[in-house]
Amino acid sequence: MHDRNDLLTLEDDALLRLCRQETYRASGPGGQHRNTTDSAVRLTVLDGAVTASCADHRSQHRNRSDALRRLRIALAIDIRMAVPPGKGTEIWQGSWKLGRKDRRYAGFLAHVLDVMAHNDWAVGQSAQSLGISTGRLVRTLAHDPHAWNAVNQARAKLGLVNLRRP
Repeated sequence: MHDRNDLLTLEDDALLRLCRQETYRASGPGGQHRNTTDSAVRLTVLDGAVTASCADHRSQHRNRSDALRRLRIALAIDIRMAVPPGKGTEIWQGSWKLGRKDRRYAGFLAHVLDVMAHNDWAVGQSAQSLGISTGRLVRTLAHDPHAWNAVNQARAKLGLVNLRRP
């Protein structure tokens, strides 16, 4: 069985082979052609633990591509892994400007969230572990609404105040 980091580094075709794929008809934008085909796509991996779907486009191929990107982000946000002491951070140096559409972004985000979980979601300690400023960490998280919400939910469970947007 694959762990989260293995899944995040797989090529798209290899990851799709590990997913259960479902197509269905969905309501939404697209006008009169919207419900004529099963263009919406739902991907499920890790025995149903992580699911992502997309019904934004009339093209099933495009929806599958977007669902795959969403699945990688969901894996990064939903699954935590232990952070070996003093390891891993150096490979992400220079990655702080990755965009959400970059394939490496999900792995980077997963590492940042793993470090934060390891530090009990404390921003100062996490930033120090990552070798950046707290402001840089908060700005990076603020650019991704899903990550931002996940961090604030985890902090709330520990009785910490929500992060404020920069």
